[in-house]
Amino acid sequence: MYDETKLSEYKFRIAISIFLISIITYAALFSELNGPAIFEIILIGGAFAVLSLFHAFWAIRKITRKS
Repeated sequence: MYDETKLSEYKFRIAISIFLISIITYAALFSELNGPAIFEIILIGGAFAVLSLFHAFWAIRKITRKS
């Protein structure tokens, strides 16, 4: 589920995931979206960003423990 040769890619994924989470948070707090639109942004976008973040942390942890 992870590639040991892509440590720098996982670090980049963490940075991108944090950036996406901050954009989603900003959109949720300061936008004029109401109803299902904001729910979809938070649910789908947030789930993608958080799962990507946790996967990258997990992969980096596995890679660093092996070496």
